[in-house]
Amino acid sequence: MKNLKSFVIISMSALFLAINACAAPIKKDGTKAVSKKESAVEMKSVLQAVSIDVEARQLTVDQGGQALAVFKYVVTNIGNKPISGIQWLNAYVNKREVVHNQDMNVELTSPLMPGHSIAINLQIPFVQIQEKFRPLFMDSQSKIDVYPLDRIIRFSDQKVLHER
Repeated sequence: MKNLKSFVIISMSALFLAINACAAPIKKDGTKAVSKKESAVEMKSVLQAVSIDVEARQLTVDQGGQALAVFKYVVTNIGNKPISGIQWLNAYVNKREVVHNQDMNVELTSPLMPGHSIAINLQIPFVQIQEKFRPLFMDSQSKIDVYPLDRIIRFSDQKVLHER
């Protein structure tokens, strides 16, 4: 009987120890603590990794006299891993009609760290814009929405995140 009692106590202690060892650490505020590996795995969407916004649009003329539509983009790393490259397709839309599209491929010389942003000025020569849509780009009052599509993010650790 004495051995049985000791066996039950040891078994119960082992069971409680196993349950406590499997439980994730808890912060004092009651939320679950997340390790770096777990947080890197949680990023499943391009929307969790990067924000691409158009801040301004203007017209300019280059040194050769060619008219250019210039779009200022701000790319922000909203994820938790450094980004080494970004590819996407821009769709320029006016009144539900695609008026131009442009492939973007940004290879960064130094990684874009989490929480940081870069500004990119994209110059589109007017000769690349269909003639019937050029007046939209020349009129600063016309509304042209820009949608980044089909994004591919390359991280510094060589992992790639796709949006299709």
